[in-house]
Amino acid sequence: MYFADEAIQEMSSGYQTVHGKLNNLVEAYILQEFKDTRAREHASHGFTRRLKLMVRCIDNVFQNIPPDRSKLPSRDELSDATINIQSFVFNIFGSIDNLAWIWVSEMGQKRRDGTPIPDTHIGLGPDNSSVRFTLSEEFQAYLKGLDKWFEHLSTLRHALAHRIPLYIPPYVIAEADEPAYRDFEAKMNEAIKRHQFDEYDRLSTEQMKLGRFRPWVQHSFEEGAKPVVFHPQMLADFNTVDELGHKMLEELDR
Repeated sequence: MYFADEAIQEMSSGYQTVHGKLNNLVEAYILQEFKDTRAREHASHGFTRRLKLMVRCIDNVFQNIPPDRSKLPSRDELSDATINIQSFVFNIFGSIDNLAWIWVSEMGQKRRDGTPIPDTHIGLGPDNSSVRFTLSEEFQAYLKGLDKWFEHLSTLRHALAHRIPLYIPPYVIAEADEPAYRDFEAKMNEAIKRHQFDEYDRLSTEQMKLGRFRPWVQHSFEEGAKPVVFHPQMLADFNTVDELGHKMLEELDR
């Protein structure tokens, strides 16, 4: 297994809280009284829908490839987990924008000086200063503390949307096993040349025994992207969105 027993237990405990947090936050936004119809739409048809999809993605990944998985996943299992992780990343990004739209719609889409905030400036990230400056000093300080998280999220989202999509490597090879792996590769090539397909399959099966599964997701090797360990990251990201959602409600009720 990739994770230690303590880490698996910690993730299991965290995972068990996800549905309760989802229900509490969805209920809070459905019951919130909004003056603006656009704010209400972003709350009921934007933010809460995305929350439900995010939790479904967590469920699918944790059930499809559990944290205690040691066996190499099948190609279909990897594809299904990748689809859910990609959807999860997009909906995190979208849910934060929904929160920003709820705020500016309910409070008036204007800067502190009264000039309009362009639609393209709506968000809560470090570059969305027009929106951040309309928030309380406490909330601004909280968002400032999340700047690195926003940067991490933007990197994944932009790579996924515009460059190299996120994917889960099917296996990794330990440095000590690389010579044996390459030896199998050479023998497999020879078997193909001789049309010895049964031998090729046998060698391929033996070669795969050298592979070790790692629950990582990443995008570009050329860009030096670092792999992300996806089980704890999904839980942490959901918890951050949950916390953001509650803090936004507090901001609206000031």
